[in-house]
Amino acid sequence: MFRRLSAMALTLTTATALNAPVIAQGRSIPANWTERVKPFQVMGNIYYVGTKDLSSFLITSQAGHILIDTGVTENAVAVAENIRALGFNVKDVRIILTTQAHYDHVGSHARLKQESGAQVLVAAGDAPLVEGGGEGDYLFGPEYHFPPAKVDGIVKDGGTVKVGTIALTAHLTPGHTKGTTTWTMTVKDAAGRDHQAVFLGSTTVNPGTKLIDNPKYPAIEADYRHAFEVEKALPCEVFLAAHASVFDAESKAAAAAAGKGDAAFVDPQGCRAAIERSEKAFLAELAKPKAETGKK
Repeated sequence: MFRRLSAMALTLTTATALNAPVIAQGRSIPANWTERVKPFQVMGNIYYVGTKDLSSFLITSQAGHILIDTGVTENAVAVAENIRALGFNVKDVRIILTTQAHYDHVGSHARLKQESGAQVLVAAGDAPLVEGGGEGDYLFGPEYHFPPAKVDGIVKDGGTVKVGTIALTAHLTPGHTKGTTTWTMTVKDAAGRDHQAVFLGSTTVNPGTKLIDNPKYPAIEADYRHAFEVEKALPCEVFLAAHASVFDAESKAAAAAAGKGDAAFVDPQGCRAAIERSEKAFLAELAKPKAETGKK
């Protein structure tokens, strides 16, 4: 049985942190996207197997596992080794999911699909991006492409993905990408109590995104607004996200290892605050073109 890692074990496995960003495929990757950290148990059958800031989550069962997000292409080995470090077999991963089809979250889908034999399931809006390696993204160009992965099935709004005792429900929250998906599940803590876990789909607005009269994505404003409505309505106790910094993973993991246990990751206030911050930033970005027009 896996036990929580000690606080010491939560430090980076690399001897020193990299100070300079990694340069790959003509783009700059923040150093903390590829910095390795020891994997840790979030709660129950949810484990963090990503890097310092790019989340990858392993949800386990006796019948096989589900992996949510795989990080940039450079993270494939780190994610696989983290899964093994926890005592699990990569080949027992049955399904690979994503919260959003950008290079920093699906870049290793192809490699890990090949290694595990897992099926890749994606929302219809993101399926062309995953299969095309980022080709056709409404914002990002060729420098943000990634190895394409065959999509084995389409995730539908309200649909449930099951493996053994795992049951993840999909909530489509497009905007950040056309198929951004928020995932929810019930997880049991060490005392056997149920908690609602939410893997938030991103609602941030990337620099350069056109929110009004976007010919490549006419429904983008409406989709963002809908995404906020959906996320705000979800019961959210165990708050998780595609970037570890968004849900303060490092501090929570350290607190859990220091004795706080499962309670470290019960954070409904943090979940609500993260959604509200993102919505405020979206509304501010949305107001910019209108303000500029008013000056003329």
